[in-house]
Amino acid sequence: MIDSLNNINLTPIAIVFVVVLFLYLKRGGKYKYEKHKALFSAAEINFKNALSQAIVNPNLVVYGKVRIADIITPSINKKFNNKMWWKAFTKISSKHVDYVICDKRNYSVLCVLELDDQSHNTSKAKQRDSFVNKAYKSAGIELIRVKASSNYPQDFLLNLFSKKVQQQLRGNR
Repeated sequence: MIDSLNNINLTPIAIVFVVVLFLYLKRGGKYKYEKHKALFSAAEINFKNALSQAIVNPNLVVYGKVRIADIITPSINKKFNNKMWWKAFTKISSKHVDYVICDKRNYSVLCVLELDDQSHNTSKAKQRDSFVNKAYKSAGIELIRVKASSNYPQDFLLNLFSKKVQQQLRGNR
């Protein structure tokens, strides 16, 4: 039996193994992915279009699905408390906000908006929303929460913002 194993040419087996391994790794390894049909849902597109129409200031732009950690950062000095900074950063690094209104000239954030549908009614979502509300408040950024609807009249949208933000949306400083 051992003599017959010595006579087996392992080259074809090795080639098959390498080909299978190559195909496995080429396909993305352990995980497979597929493209989403669209970046925004129909409700999110409807809201973004209404919001964009309400903003008459040509220097402002609306971005969607922006990572919170790209808008705010922990105010903890990383040099003196690296562990605490990373803990605070981790709490925001995998979350995103639905919309951000920025000034095109310097990409500074004017305010952020969350479109709240029924998914925001769960206990977990309410905890997340509470945390996000406090995070933006501590950073001094206005957060507007809007109940999802099929219609967003311009007056309704503009009245959601503070007077200061309303002036900027209209192009008045």
